[in-house]
Amino acid sequence: MSVVAAWALGTPQSPRVRRVTRDPEEQELRLQYRHVVTHAVGHGCAVDELRDGGGGADGPVTGVAATVMPRSEVPATRAAGPVGLPVLRVLHLADPDVPRDVLRAELEEFAAGYRRWYEEQRAAEVPAWGREAADRVLDRVGTVVGRIESGIRTLCDPRRPELLAAFRTANHAMALQMRHSARDQAGERRARGEATAIEPALFPDAAWRPFQLAFFLMAVDGTADPRHPDRETADLIWFPTGGGKTEAYLLLAAFVMVLRRREADGGGTAVLSRYTLSLLTTQQFQRAATTVCALESLRRADPAGLGEEPFSIGLWVGEATSPNSYKAARDAFDDVRAAARPEDVFILDRCPWCGTRILPSHKSPDIGDYGVRAGADSFAFFCPRDACAFHDELPVAVVDEQLYDRPPTFVLGTVDKFARLAWEPRAGRLFGGGAAAPPSLVIQDELHLLTGPLGTTVGLYEAAVLGLCERDGVGPKVVASTATIRRSEEQVRGLYGRAVQLFPPAGTDARHSYFAEPDTSRPGRRYVGVMAQGHTAGRAAVTTAAAMLQGAWELPEEHRDAYWTLVAYHHSLRELGRTVTAAADDIPAQLAGLDAGHGTRELPDHAVQELTSNLPRAEQPVLLDRLEKPHTAADAVSFLPCTNMLSVGVDVKRLALMLMQGQPKTTAEYIQATSRVGRHTVPGLVVTFFNATRPRDRSHYETFDVYHRSLYRHVEPTSVTPWSAPSRRRALHAALVILVRHGLGLSAENQAGELVDRLPEVVALAERLAARAAAGDPRAAAEVHDELDELLSAWQQHALDARKEGKELYYRSQGKGQMHLLKNFERTGGLWETPHSMRNVDRECQVTVKGAEL
Repeated sequence: MSVVAAWALGTPQSPRVRRVTRDPEEQELRLQYRHVVTHAVGHGCAVDELRDGGGGADGPVTGVAATVMPRSEVPATRAAGPVGLPVLRVLHLADPDVPRDVLRAELEEFAAGYRRWYEEQRAAEVPAWGREAADRVLDRVGTVVGRIESGIRTLCDPRRPELLAAFRTANHAMALQMRHSARDQAGERRARGEATAIEPALFPDAAWRPFQLAFFLMAVDGTADPRHPDRETADLIWFPTGGGKTEAYLLLAAFVMVLRRREADGGGTAVLSRYTLSLLTTQQFQRAATTVCALESLRRADPAGLGEEPFSIGLWVGEATSPNSYKAARDAFDDVRAAARPEDVFILDRCPWCGTRILPSHKSPDIGDYGVRAGADSFAFFCPRDACAFHDELPVAVVDEQLYDRPPTFVLGTVDKFARLAWEPRAGRLFGGGAAAPPSLVIQDELHLLTGPLGTTVGLYEAAVLGLCERDGVGPKVVASTATIRRSEEQVRGLYGRAVQLFPPAGTDARHSYFAEPDTSRPGRRYVGVMAQGHTAGRAAVTTAAAMLQGAWELPEEHRDAYWTLVAYHHSLRELGRTVTAAADDIPAQLAGLDAGHGTRELPDHAVQELTSNLPRAEQPVLLDRLEKPHTAADAVSFLPCTNMLSVGVDVKRLALMLMQGQPKTTAEYIQATSRVGRHTVPGLVVTFFNATRPRDRSHYETFDVYHRSLYRHVEPTSVTPWSAPSRRRALHAALVILVRHGLGLSAENQAGELVDRLPEVVALAERLAARAAAGDPRAAAEVHDELDELLSAWQQHALDARKEGKELYYRSQGKGQMHLLKNFERTGGLWETPHSMRNVDRECQVTVKGAEL
């Protein structure tokens, strides 16, 4: 039943917040979302806006109606800009026969379209109250236009032919990567004996999305010229999930890796890439590994031009994800060889070039089916397929000792691992030394996840990491990517101590940024709100889940598979546990009650699978493979209760149906989670179940349509405070130890006391660390400087005390009678409690309940 309030004259608006705000970003958002107007707010119900039928979704509002099940369609975002230009084709850019002047003219034509759009935006009418905000927005667009035009001139400069040569090689590598990532190659795992093309023809129509090429051109100056002012600007790709951000920075990474090979000190690690979640890291590892294999295949064909040192990639993660020593890797491989069903304990589950399984699905008597060589002091992958180009050895490393012995060209790891720099004597080899330069490019994916305690701790360690990447006063180029962010200037300043350039910058209308626009050619993602006010939340959630499962079962066969797997997203393990319990009893019982004479859907235990942090690492790729299987498969998943592990980086093409259990704490999480369904050809359907007893859930329910029409406006600002007093107490000493230990070559365990012999150099490092603090948070600069002085004094005194006793000062405990610098939390001895991980940032205490047995 609905109540309609219609009007004939005018369109009243709901009372709005004050239009005068001191926050410049709020002013800009109000300008960019001025097309979204709140006409009414529900009270115990939602609001449905009635529009003139001739105007469609953008037609004039003629009335409002109360509704109990609000609906809103969020259109997908597609890459926009010039299409069909030859300069977007990857093989055209890789072709050395295209004259330099011709390529430059094509690139200038590409950039000219962006400049024309920018000038049109400058001339467009905007409300008087938004003029200042529009000027700020368009100033940023103008900066990007200028950087792209400058990048074209640099790239095609005849005085620097190595830049264009590296660009062409990088495009050739990316063409190979796109081809070998297809489903008939590494895009799908296959058995050793299963046929596949060995040297498939490249895709002739492979093309860059305009924003990907534009991002590269914008970043060229700061990447190719260490002294260019853009070197100190962090470039942040801001594009919706699934838009192609990864390929954009992989092209830049390939360019950097190739360009360094033309320098005398160009060996060693060129690129550092960090992620926040192990599942995301391992998924991206497969894509990056294919890129590195492409570069290595080109190097083998031209060792004179690309050097004798192989291009390689290394995964630097915790021991729970991958073995950290040769001995652990050897023991793990022995277990794999003895197992009836080998688990993918080495992360790499397939050859990144042809897709052949690294480990067989079942125990095999043929050692050649196992693409691993694990020795007492060595470890290597190889493709089990005899005809594969990498049958001899894959340029992939996952064991820490292997990374230290031969630093990979591309290091990919979790942010947590960098806390180990204070403890690991050989980890500094990843940052150059000797004949190798430090990394030239630092990549941070999913930047929005670096917030709160984790982001704060990462920011402090980042000062040490960037310090290790610095040589002769020149640091690395920093690029990052995200799909949801607010106040990026503050976050990047806190994390990296530098300015940020968001790309592509939005115009004066949030719907259009030249390189991105709403995709009206296909249905968007449909959101439906449900709030059962007369039932308990648990009972209503069971009923909703059962209705969604049954509804998918009743679809015609040709549409059933897309909506067969119901993803149930939860905000805590406790809530997920209730759903898993209900899936074994209450939901099947509710399904039985939905029989309308045509039968009901069954929900067997094996069709219910949870995706949480409790899932063992080796089982994660197995589950992702199961999710890709059609509903007719015997091991297909019908019901997937999950937590926020799903919300970042999981890309399963089949998923199109989600039940969101309550409104997440942040809009960023809501966007990231719900974008996991309907990512490809099938429109996604998201049912958000609101808990009527939670005021925040009720508020979102009552403003459902307006909220979803301006989702990105409601993304909350992130907070990182790496230079705050609690953060400094936690890990400032660790950042100092990292810089001294690996920056001065005092890396051996017994060299902690040699600080006293190199005090001028140590003081200089401390001053650089204090300068980074001043760049990130000027208010804390003086306190950081004073605390660093105190830390150095304590370290120096500890070293002198050890010498007085005729002992060496070690970094970590060596047993009784020895003196050491670092110690674990709640341990005696040593000078400073030092974290091994950035996750466990709070102290823990044990609580013992005495009395009656519980």
